[in-house]
Amino acid sequence: MENINNEELDFSYYINIIFKRFWLIVGFVALGLVAAVLVNVFMRPAYKATALMMINQEDAGKIGASPYGSFTSEEDYYRTQYKLLESRSLLEKVYRNLELGQYEEFANPGGVKKLENALSIEPITRSRLVNVSAVTYDPRLSAQIANTLSKTFVAENVSNRISMGQDVIAALENTERSPEEQELLNSMPQVVNSDFIKSLKQQAAQLTGEQARLSAKYTDQHPDLQSVRQQLRAINNQINQETRRLVQSIKIELSGQFSGNNVRIVDSAVVPEKPVRPRKLLNLAIGLLAGGLLGLGIVFVLEFLDQSVKSSEDLEEKLNLPFLGFVPYEKPKKKETEYATLLKEGNFLIAENVRNVRTMLDFALSNDHNAPILITSSLQGEGKSHLSVNLLVAMAQAGKKVLVVDGDLRRSRLHKAFRLSPEKGLSNIWDANPQKADYAANVQAVKDVPNLFVMTAGQRPPNPAELLNTPKLADFIAWAQKNYDQLVVDCPAILPVSDTLLWGKYIPRAVFVIKYGQTNAKLAKIALDKLQKAGIKVLGAVIGHYKPEGLSYGKYGYYKSYSYYSEDKK
Repeated sequence: MENINNEELDFSYYINIIFKRFWLIVGFVALGLVAAVLVNVFMRPAYKATALMMINQEDAGKIGASPYGSFTSEEDYYRTQYKLLESRSLLEKVYRNLELGQYEEFANPGGVKKLENALSIEPITRSRLVNVSAVTYDPRLSAQIANTLSKTFVAENVSNRISMGQDVIAALENTERSPEEQELLNSMPQVVNSDFIKSLKQQAAQLTGEQARLSAKYTDQHPDLQSVRQQLRAINNQINQETRRLVQSIKIELSGQFSGNNVRIVDSAVVPEKPVRPRKLLNLAIGLLAGGLLGLGIVFVLEFLDQSVKSSEDLEEKLNLPFLGFVPYEKPKKKETEYATLLKEGNFLIAENVRNVRTMLDFALSNDHNAPILITSSLQGEGKSHLSVNLLVAMAQAGKKVLVVDGDLRRSRLHKAFRLSPEKGLSNIWDANPQKADYAANVQAVKDVPNLFVMTAGQRPPNPAELLNTPKLADFIAWAQKNYDQLVVDCPAILPVSDTLLWGKYIPRAVFVIKYGQTNAKLAKIALDKLQKAGIKVLGAVIGHYKPEGLSYGKYGYYKSYSYYSEDKK
């Protein structure tokens, strides 16, 4: 079961990556489609004409069976023929005969090479047929080239056979007239295997023996000896006549063989009506596929290079932080507050996510639910104050008496979010005037949120770090904890200034805010290291400004986080 679950998670992970940047993939698919359309529009049409030839292998048992030598196998023979069809000498003849130099696509230099590139020799499997094709911009020229090449090859094959036949026949005739080569004729297979010549030679051998016996007994004038000699001459004349007859039949047979042809044109090429290029549908399919694959590749490369934090898995793997939840962002309508959604009746996704963060924060605080906490981030503009505003409203709605302090004395914002006066605030507690420095006097109630009280930053002091590094701050925190159920300080970002670390001397717990898809994991880790060195415990991280993407985000992300809270609660 564990392996199955892991496979499902991996599959879901890759689907999420695709859906997160789905429109990027769509863009590349559209780009591929546009490129294919442009290719179809601007590519010059090319036409292909094909002639069909049949090449028969010659009988290897016949004398002079091939003008190109002997072949060990049928495959070697046909391979040789195909190479001859592409030979430069044959292409040069076609080039000259058709005067291809006058055509732009075959103009010199390199005209014959261009012709070679325009041709294709395509044997048909398990047959003696071969397609000879030519592709040019002119349909008529394509047919002319294919037909001329086929005819020239057939003519050359006939010419080579006739030429070789004439050489063989001339050699036979010369052998026949030459007495010293008569013995060579007698050794020819047709002569040696002749039964008639064999019987004549047997008779000649017997007469030769009889002649020798009589010569030993009688003189040359003896009638018996002369009779034997006369019979022997007659037999030898018969042998010579039969040998000449066989040689003559060989010449006639060779003449017939060499005058024939084993190559012929089955179908001549016809002028094509439709171009073979561009193949519009194929180009469109290739454009769509290439665009999609390129888009997918770039999406996965971007995901690999992306150092931002976008999910609970990123928090655990890159920052080793507990996940407290997502907080979406919706720009408030005119005249509405940032927390208006939490005040509305009904189940709104943003409100539910904020309440989930509140629940998770209660779990993180364990038994000390009223402990003061800091809210901070690594850099400015990561949605920290937006989270503080909504989270504090949710806390107040849970029945707690909550005090939120704008701890950013440099760039205060809470007075705008809650629409409060900036004249009263934190900076006043260091004032020499006791009435102005009174803690309670600088706290303002939020009218539309019961139980929620705010101490704004007040007037910006010239030396914020020095003020925060005084015992006055500890006294104020002790007062706030005594008079309120929950104290939350909205601190500035960690990396620009050290104010958060000064607050951490008295409030050693913090919530870390991540901006979805923009907070750099490396910078966040640097900020977290500073908190750790200052002795501040990070209770967990909230991913703010998140956007519904893929299968693990949006509503699915909400339910995923909701089940996560439920498991922790159990």
